Amino acid sequence: MEKIRNNIKSVFIATFLGSAALIWYLVFYFEARQNLLFTVFDVGQGDAIFLELGGKQILIDGGPDEKILSKLGRRMPFWDRYIDLLILTHPHADHLTGLLEVVKRYDVGMILETKVNYTTPEYEEWRRLLKKKNINIVVAQAGQVVRMAPNAYVDILAPRENFAGGSPGNVHDAMIVAKLHFGASSALLTGDAEKITEYKLVFFEGARLGSDILKVGHHGSKTSTTEDFLRTVSPKIAIISSGRKNRYGHPHQEVIDRLKDFGVHVLRTDEKGDIKMKSDGVKVFYE
Repeated sequence: MEKIRNNIKSVFIATFLGSAALIWYLVFYFEARQNLLFTVFDVGQGDAIFLELGGKQILIDGGPDEKILSKLGRRMPFWDRYIDLLILTHPHADHLTGLLEVVKRYDVGMILETKVNYTTPEYEEWRRLLKKKNINIVVAQAGQVVRMAPNAYVDILAPRENFAGGSPGNVHDAMIVAKLHFGASSALLTGDAEKITEYKLVFFEGARLGSDILKVGHHGSKTSTTEDFLRTVSPKIAIISSGRKNRYGHPHQEVIDRLKDFGVHVLRTDEKGDIKMKSDGVKVFYE
């Protein structure tokens, strides 16, 4: 009889602990699902941004090398080999090269890019890979919307023209610029957009550019982040993705000073590493 009681007691304890573990798992699971996770990876001198919400994942650019794979490995469960959307803002190697490795190792639902005419070995390999894997490609143009959830979406603001097959003098003029909306919070993602694109955005979009977070254009180069643009966006937080002691001198001190003059809190990957942010749809939190 005593043995039976002990067995019952053991089963009860195991059941209780199992139930408690399940409850806590569900708490953390649903908490994660209702928050938008926004990570600017430290990939050296390049860009890579990862968005997660409700099981959906978007990767914007992939940095200059394979480092993106270890970054994704830390953010995604080992069994998850699917990314809903890859956005290539433009085909420079410091944004593209890492995406080549991602496409080789992950299943991808869709690619959003400009398909601009640009001749480099990396971009030619990109075209071959996408054709081989038969991934759906959408040519980016202002007005498109990618929805992650009923209250979360990515709004494409630039380019305003279709650059597929086109050859602009500066490939940065064919940059994809997107605004991320989640409830009342927002982030403006500018890739390597330079002054001419900023002027167009201010002229055509105006107050719609207003955002809590600004991913600073072109790694903090003085080619970007003009006063008019910064005044219109009016961000609380600016994130600069640049490599430590990079040969370009990014971010430029002129840009840092301008951001500080506007009262913007600056976060830099060359100083902090990965920059992890979270929004509950009202407030934005960062580590």
